[in-house]
Amino acid sequence: MYKKNQKSGRTFIIPLLLTVVFISLAAWGIIRGSFFFNRQLKAQPTDVNLVRLWNLQDYSSILDLTGESLSINPMDPYSLIFSGFAGYHMAISQIAADDINLYLDNAILSLRKALILKDIPKKELVYYILGKSYLYKGRFYADLAVRYLTLAMEEGYENQDSYEFLGEAYSYLGDYDKSILCYETALEKFQSDRLYLKIAEDSFKFRKYDKAAEYYTVLIDRTRDESLRKKGLFQLGKLYYDIKNLTKSEETFLILSDLDPDNAEVFFLLGEISHFKNDRTAARAYWHKTLRIDPEHRGARLRLYN
Repeated sequence: MYKKNQKSGRTFIIPLLLTVVFISLAAWGIIRGSFFFNRQLKAQPTDVNLVRLWNLQDYSSILDLTGESLSINPMDPYSLIFSGFAGYHMAISQIAADDINLYLDNAILSLRKALILKDIPKKELVYYILGKSYLYKGRFYADLAVRYLTLAMEEGYENQDSYEFLGEAYSYLGDYDKSILCYETALEKFQSDRLYLKIAEDSFKFRKYDKAAEYYTVLIDRTRDESLRKKGLFQLGKLYYDIKNLTKSEETFLILSDLDPDNAEVFFLLGEISHFKNDRTAARAYWHKTLRIDPEHRGARLRLYN
């Protein structure tokens, strides 16, 4: 009986010891692998780490990691792409023009280098961010913005703001027919006070005065932004003034004068309207009010003292 129990005990202990040894080895392997993984993250940024930082919107760390990687392999596709994307986002968060241009130039360089490679991942996104980067640099790069935003769409990528940015690029180029079309396409996807204003402004430049007046009116009626309402009223009044509809212009400027009583230009233009209507008394009263608001207003000074 004793021998039987002794044998049974040994049978039980051996598997137990093996299990303990196995667990210990497994734990050591996990710990060792963890240390190795962390060392790799520091020494050589991985796609997983870049994605994690991207999700955290830690663009500065992304630029640091990709900079280290690109110093070793200047044409690493993931590092180039993440560097370009992070550079763009860093640029739009800056205030100083020099800082903005520095980040944008680096972003554009990284993304253009990535496009040299074959079969890069997320090519459509590269086109999209590249197009936005060129647009953010200003009107002298608008043709390149059009090129890359269009390529992004041809590759199947269309963000909610794609047509708005494309419209802005066409507007810079003076192609108002296309800019208005793009803005209206964007408006079908989401309502925006900014889009109403852009369509109105480009319609006015394109001499589509009825459409411009329509969109200025929509903006004025719908916006909750008081500054945009004032801007819409001023530009609508100026539109009527420029096309010689003095009655409509006066009505619009009078509404604006109540909302913005410190706007010297509004009272000057009301003076001009009164002048053209041969009401010299009202005209001079408006010009005097203009000078009380802005003593250096050149137009009012010329009218009163020339």
